Amino acid sequence: MTTHIFGIRHHGPGCARALEAALAALAPDIILLEGPPEADDVIALAADPAMQPPVALLVYPNDAPQHGVFYPFAEFSPEWRAIRHATARQIPLWFMDLPPTHGFAEQMAADATREASSDGDHTPELDAPAADAVTPAADAGPDVAADTLQRWRMDPIGELSRAAGYDDHETWWEIEVEQRRDARELFAAIAEAMTALREHAPEPGLREARREAHMRSKIREAQKAGHQTIAVICGAWHVPALQQMPPAKDDTALLKGLPKTRVSATWVPWSDDRLAFESGYGAGVTSPGWYRHLWQSPDQASLRWMTQAARLLREAGLDASSASVIEAVRLAESLAALRGAALPGLAENREAMLSVLCHGQTSPMDLIRQQLEIGYRIGAVPAHTAAAPLQRDLEAQQKRLRLKPSTESKLLELDLREDSGRARSRLLHRLQIIQVEWGQRRHDSNRTGTFRESWTLKWDPELVVRLIAASRYGNTIEAAASHALCEQARNGADLPGLTAMLDDAVLAQLPVAITVLLGCVQTQAALAADLSHLMEALPPLVNVARYGDVRGTQADNVLPIIMALVERITVGILPAASSIDEAAAEALIQHIDSVQTALDTLDHTDLREDWFDSLRRLAALDTTAPAVRGFALRLLFDRQQIDAEALARQASLALAPGNPPAESAGWLTGLLRGSGLLLLHHDTLWHTIDHWLGQLDHDTFRERLPLLRRAFSGFTRPERRQMGDKVRHLGQTQAATPADDALDHVRAAQVVPTLLALIGP
Repeated sequence: MTTHIFGIRHHGPGCARALEAALAALAPDIILLEGPPEADDVIALAADPAMQPPVALLVYPNDAPQHGVFYPFAEFSPEWRAIRHATARQIPLWFMDLPPTHGFAEQMAADATREASSDGDHTPELDAPAADAVTPAADAGPDVAADTLQRWRMDPIGELSRAAGYDDHETWWEIEVEQRRDARELFAAIAEAMTALREHAPEPGLREARREAHMRSKIREAQKAGHQTIAVICGAWHVPALQQMPPAKDDTALLKGLPKTRVSATWVPWSDDRLAFESGYGAGVTSPGWYRHLWQSPDQASLRWMTQAARLLREAGLDASSASVIEAVRLAESLAALRGAALPGLAENREAMLSVLCHGQTSPMDLIRQQLEIGYRIGAVPAHTAAAPLQRDLEAQQKRLRLKPSTESKLLELDLREDSGRARSRLLHRLQIIQVEWGQRRHDSNRTGTFRESWTLKWDPELVVRLIAASRYGNTIEAAASHALCEQARNGADLPGLTAMLDDAVLAQLPVAITVLLGCVQTQAALAADLSHLMEALPPLVNVARYGDVRGTQADNVLPIIMALVERITVGILPAASSIDEAAAEALIQHIDSVQTALDTLDHTDLREDWFDSLRRLAALDTTAPAVRGFALRLLFDRQQIDAEALARQASLALAPGNPPAESAGWLTGLLRGSGLLLLHHDTLWHTIDHWLGQLDHDTFRERLPLLRRAFSGFTRPERRQMGDKVRHLGQTQAATPADDALDHVRAAQVVPTLLALIGP
């Protein structure tokens, strides 16, 4: 009976090639692999031809899928080569890491404790990922968090690189392992190096100690089962701990009494960019595309890499000739020779590309980095892989609607007059409701005013976890989205929240949810006493009533609710606008503006007339906040409800010398809100404001200047420039009238700083 321990680095092509050769020579009758034991039952799927890396094992607690962790594999991962070796020869393979179920149970218990805590204070747990960790998410519980914080974790590869004289912590491993051709003594050398490093490293924390104890217990289990040739594959750091086996009772004591929870495991597609360090995945590689290239093309790797880069640049419309490729290869080989490397690595190839192919420009190099060094490849798993019905429904719809998931951001333009456009929009809106944000709706698209809709699509493999979490709502995307909205509606959402959800339900075409939400909205609208809630609720309802039919949704039932809301708003707005401070007035103005926009969109004559009557009363009532009076007057004038003469008369009254300057400034702020065209096109109003400003004493003017500056700050730069021209023109006209009155440049220069402070540069 013999046990052979192979220390590897995750996602290393050289290590994978050496391990594959070592396993073929050893011919073990069992393989023990660092990984989650809960996934033992799904290992056999790796032999299916439909399984195309990159893929990942997903292990998650049944009661809290959001805590699930991923164990990714690329085709060049040593673990993947070991799995394929075992499945091809039909020998058993056991995962031997500490089962994630313990960490899940501790995490869920911690969550429950935080939720039950009355003070709500919480410091997030910190668990630094191990240098050879497989999962992107740590699974340590609260009992080991403090222990982890107090311990320093050595970076073994970085230490070896520094000992060899390299500044970069990856260079040594790249040269000595990934580019190595003769790997017969590789694993013995790795074991020797790690043993030396661990002699000078701190003792492992509790979590690491438990992990290694569980690995040793699985080795003993395999020996006890009678296996004669045992291959143990683990992160290089763990090799010394598995070679020196302590008494079994010590490991048993470490593992005794750990909590558990129900756990499920399955395979999911993964992506190249999620393998990269840049994604935040702790055990990733800087350039998965380069490592795949080394795995697939070990001979003449530099020449073929440069050729691919040149092809990519030519496809982007950039010049990259064959002569440049040859020159770049020679430069990379020269750099490698100068640095004492047998072959050019990624650093040498990158520098040669930047100098020769990219002519020193960083933008083409960024393209090579994203498209070639990292890539957008997404793996695939067999159709019969265990998955939530919700996930299968999404896959079927993606296929039917020809929406292939990609980790590259892509713009999707939809025409809602077409069946395919409405179907795609419907799917994306439903996914947003269940928080599977595959698509982000572009804010610059005018959804309500056109038949077009714009989305940015980018698939993240971790969205699978959200699909699993949303499975509690239903087995199809439609059912899950509908039930999710109904649950939120019945959990006491306020009126604005309900109307926003109703808008979402219409966009997603969820008739069951629409019926439930309409009932809730009607009930809340009848009971709501807060005017701001009523005004916030109106715009989403108007969207439903005005544009619901674009998506084939009948929204006639919404109009009676809108009419009732507008009636209550018109009755309540007068008292709400009386005797309020400046902050409350600003908030009310924003609500008034949104109501006006909604009613303009609805274009219902009776409702608009009732609303305009309310605005007239607001503009005329002395107790109304000055800014609200001014804004109401502006809305009436812009919609041709009053003429220029009436506007000038109101301005003369509001800016009369007997009125307090603070009230006049507030009224003017409301009147000028939004656009300066009113001043530019109406000289009477211009002169009225000019006269009022001229009547203010120096101290009052300086006191009111910030408020006036705020009124002018919303004007566009062209509008402010035209105002400056108008001031100059009027000044020239007045100066030309009395022939003997010349312009006093000294006095005029004194006015310029104040004008600049008022209207801006």
